[in-house]
Amino acid sequence: MKKTCINNILFGGLLIASSSVMATGFVTLNPNGFAAPGGTSAYTLCNITGNFGQGTSVPPSAGANNTCAIFQNNPPIAGYGQVANAVRNIVINGATIGTVTDRVWRSGTNCVYGAKIRLNNVDFDPSQAGAQFFEVNDFLRGGFRNRGPISIAYNFVTRGAAQSDEVLYRAGLTFTSKVTPPNPNQPLTSSAPISLNWVDYTTDVNYQDPDGSSMRDSPWFYTKSTCTTAAPAALAGALRLREMGQEGQTPLEISIPGYAPAGANTAP
Repeated sequence: MKKTCINNILFGGLLIASSSVMATGFVTLNPNGFAAPGGTSAYTLCNITGNFGQGTSVPPSAGANNTCAIFQNNPPIAGYGQVANAVRNIVINGATIGTVTDRVWRSGTNCVYGAKIRLNNVDFDPSQAGAQFFEVNDFLRGGFRNRGPISIAYNFVTRGAAQSDEVLYRAGLTFTSKVTPPNPNQPLTSSAPISLNWVDYTTDVNYQDPDGSSMRDSPWFYTKSTCTTAAPAALAGALRLREMGQEGQTPLEISIPGYAPAGANTAP
C-alpha cells in the first residue's frame, strides 16, 4: 500500500509498535470495545509489522509478533472436528479473480469458522488501461449476534520466497472498515461502530500490489463462537471482501456466501 493518505474512505485502519511479548492464541473480542487512544475502539491489534501493508510484514513466531496468532491448523483447536468445507469463487465482472476456502470445525456447541483467501493473476477490468488487481484490505464474516463470546485468531504459513501469507493486522466486532492512514491504528467507535453481528479482519492481500508488497494469500482467519449441532449451511452475503483504496483505487466490496451459525442473518 502507498504511503499517501486517502481521505474520507467509505469503509475504512491501525498502527502500534511491534511487540515481542508471548501472546499467542485466540483473542476474545470485547463486545464493549477496547481502550484506545482518545476513547474506545471495536478493534484489537494483532500483527502491525509492515504498517498495514505500507511495508514488509514480519511473520509471527513463538517469541515475537504473535498476538492473535496460532501455530496449528485443521483443526485450529485440539478436540474440534471438521464439519464443513467449501471453496467459493471471488468474481468481479464475470472474472474469477480468486477463491475463499471456507471451513467449519465443531466441538459440542462451539464452532470455529475459518477462511483463507487466494487471489489469482487476473485483471478484473480489462476496459481500463493496465492490469487491475483486486486488493483485500478487509475481510468480514457475519452472523454472530447472540453467539458470543466471539474470539479470533489467525494461522500464518510460510512456503518460501514470495509464497508466504500476509499477516492479520487487527480484528474487531464492526461492520465498518477504515483505512489506515489517515485513520488511527484503532479507529474509535464514533467512526467504526461496534456490531455484534460482524467480525472485520484487516489485512493486505493482492496478487500484484502497486506498492510492491504483493501477497496473494491471506492467512487463515478464524472466528470462534457458540453454535448448534445443526449441519452448517451457507448464508448469502456472510463473507465480504473490501478494497479500501490505499493506492487510490475506487473502494469496492465483493459479497459471497459463507458458513454462519444456524439462524444467522447479515444485518449490520
